Amino acid sequence: MTFGIKTPEYPAGCAVIFGGSGGLGQATAGLMAERGSDIVVTYRSRADETNQFVEKLRGLGYKAQAIACDVTDRAQVDAVYASAVKSFGRVHTVVSAGGLVFDTGPLADFKFESFRGVIETDVIGFFNIAQSGIPVLRAGKGGSFVALITCATQRTVPLDALSATPKAAVQMLMRHIATEEARNGIRANAVGPGVIDGGMVTEMMKTETKKLLDMAVEYTPLGRLGLCEEVAEAVAFLASSRAAYITGQALMVDGGLSA
Repeated sequence: MTFGIKTPEYPAGCAVIFGGSGGLGQATAGLMAERGSDIVVTYRSRADETNQFVEKLRGLGYKAQAIACDVTDRAQVDAVYASAVKSFGRVHTVVSAGGLVFDTGPLADFKFESFRGVIETDVIGFFNIAQSGIPVLRAGKGGSFVALITCATQRTVPLDALSATPKAAVQMLMRHIATEEARNGIRANAVGPGVIDGGMVTEMMKTETKKLLDMAVEYTPLGRLGLCEEVAEAVAFLASSRAAYITGQALMVDGGLSA
């Protein structure tokens, strides 16, 4: 007697991880490769770091490639999908894992340029990823989107508007994809990390924002930073056949901070 889903975790084809050069993106790409998916990772500025990571994956016997992409440029996003399909036949999963290191502070004090920066990167960038990716997933007879957002969409964290506001917009876009594209075999979900020991948090811990992050950890019921690998597990699950009946959801991986 056996239990559970019997199909492979991922079908033939590749997962495209936009923003795959960061800690969360690399952890997700590595885990999905380990579980049977070919991988395409994109980067905006960390060419050397990303190419070294891809070479490590190849050295382990996995198929992977790295492509430069500014997600605010629709033509570059289109080119990523075209390259992925040409190299691997189809795209079965799209992961949006990128983002800017953002300012923290009172909403009244934000500079317009800072607000516009996160809106362009997070919201317009994800819009480009989704609108360009939907026909690609349709052509492959279905697939999944998973977007990394933030647990701050569930619990208002003081001084954190530049993180929560654009990610809340991404969460709503995911819900619309889930309802509109289900008939095409496309699922869409989000993962909301808490304070994670890696990615942009590493850089923000070197600034005045460390006080806000320390406070968030203090209010986290599990009482510690999360790990990139723990977030990657949630992303890999939602993208897999094991989550075939899950769509339109946001899974918080935050140690209970949003509870």
